[in-house]
Amino acid sequence: MSDCSLVPRATADPADARTIYATDGAVIVEGIGPSPLDAQSVVRSLFGASIVALPEPAAVEAGGEKDRSDLGSADPLPLHSDGFAYGDQAGDVLALVCVAAGDTGGQSVLVDGLALYESLDPDLRRFLAEVAVDLSEPGMRPAVATVLLTLADGRRMIRWNPFLRPAPDSADPDADRRFLTRWSDAVEAARISARRFTARVGQAIVVDNFRMLHSRDPFTGSRFMWRVWAWTDEANGVPDGMLHSDSRYAAS
Repeated sequence: MSDCSLVPRATADPADARTIYATDGAVIVEGIGPSPLDAQSVVRSLFGASIVALPEPAAVEAGGEKDRSDLGSADPLPLHSDGFAYGDQAGDVLALVCVAAGDTGGQSVLVDGLALYESLDPDLRRFLAEVAVDLSEPGMRPAVATVLLTLADGRRMIRWNPFLRPAPDSADPDADRRFLTRWSDAVEAARISARRFTARVGQAIVVDNFRMLHSRDPFTGSRFMWRVWAWTDEANGVPDGMLHSDSRYAAS
């Protein structure tokens, strides 16, 4: 498997950051303050008038404050795409602003999910692009669609979350389950082999959530980030109702 991981380039200039983001799928923006308003501002500085929705940030320690996860700081976070509680209408921009970096560990991982997809064998690529599966987080917005979703404008959206399973009307659930296991195995192998980088206090990691999968290693000490989900005019629409940068309003 080819190395699809990314160590983002860093800059303090929003215009440079937007260019790097468009090319690489992620960028580190430096010189960011510690408040939730600072976290929103860094997203606004990159995307400006293209932002359709920019909800309040969520506090992230071992995980997000309203995320339904049993993972603690001693556990590696699986490589994933964010916002899966909103199904096909997940935000297309993710920003993580480092306020406290912890004592040891906690390195970040980014993998170009579209590049990883292109590295797979043809049968698995066909399945991910053509066979609808159930991507729904239980109790959240329903999503039955292909893992690789191509939008009307040609933009592609690659997904992984821990709830992937055959669609309720699958013609061959056992075959679908095998393909999903192969996809999950490829994602985990990419996480294990990926290059790591460490977010420093005052840095924001801004990520194309349709393209990149992300993770973090186990850590000790106090690690704190603000997480921002944003929807631009290139997203797959905006979910109805109230929004936050976690799943508190995503219940179906």
